[in-house]
Amino acid sequence: MSMRSKLLGGAVLLMAAFSCNEAQATTCAVPPTCKQMGYTMKKADCGGNPVLRCPFALSDDSQVFCGVAAASGEADKDTDTNTDNEMDGVVQNVSNGAIIYTDGTVTNSKVTGKTPMGVVFDAGNRLAMALVEVKDDVTGEMVMTWANKAYKIPDLQNCNTSVIPSGEVSYPASNVSCGVDGRSNTNAILACGSDCGGTPAATTANNFQPAGCTKDFCKKTKWFLPSMRDIMRIYEQKAMLNTSLQNVPTLVPGTKFTAVGNALWSSTQNGLNAWVVYMSNGLRSCNGKDSNASVRPVLKF
Repeated sequence: MSMRSKLLGGAVLLMAAFSCNEAQATTCAVPPTCKQMGYTMKKADCGGNPVLRCPFALSDDSQVFCGVAAASGEADKDTDTNTDNEMDGVVQNVSNGAIIYTDGTVTNSKVTGKTPMGVVFDAGNRLAMALVEVKDDVTGEMVMTWANKAYKIPDLQNCNTSVIPSGEVSYPASNVSCGVDGRSNTNAILACGSDCGGTPAATTANNFQPAGCTKDFCKKTKWFLPSMRDIMRIYEQKAMLNTSLQNVPTLVPGTKFTAVGNALWSSTQNGLNAWVVYMSNGLRSCNGKDSNASVRPVLKF
């Protein structure tokens, strides 16, 4: 090849290179801001949790994202293991005792500027209990009946003492396999209508919406009356839940998990009765549906 050909060839390649660079420059996208990528927290909000910094502002402590520290202690052998939860496109490490906020944030420590609404008690099934018990929608009382008539709901699974032993405090929640879907149970109870003469416990739980909730996942009809397995699991982790409640800034300091009427209603049926758990000692009992107990709604997030 002649020198002239080589020079012409080099010129063509050089022009092609400039053309490619120009084409790339005209099609470059504007990079997202730290806020658009979710880095909206402050370093001080993260407590002892990992601080994830925005790659465009590595030294700015006001544009970070708080990760979640690993849970301490041995995980439950059933479903109480840490799991990843995707809420609003952010993958979060969820563990029992974590606080869930109205915007979907789940963390093991309190976050300034966000509104807490519940505490995780079953990470494997992604269940959280409300921070407080709720009042009867009609009477305004802190205790209420399960139903106003003694009626066995045919569309609701029946769980007698042969499948859920009564009175045995040591019986583990993981052994319960009857009537475990609180959402499905609640729907069946609500559909009972005039046969039940009203369903205060299920209705009140279903109508619950915590203060500050603006997202669909925590609004009315998303909360439900927990199953017997749920209530038993809550009792088993009462000490952990009490510790978590101390980190909720909206509650009175020293608030502990309990029940005004001692017993908490479950959505699990046993004929003309319904199952309860006494929070003082973990005792399981089948109480008349027209008797009174407390209600603490549960959410699947």
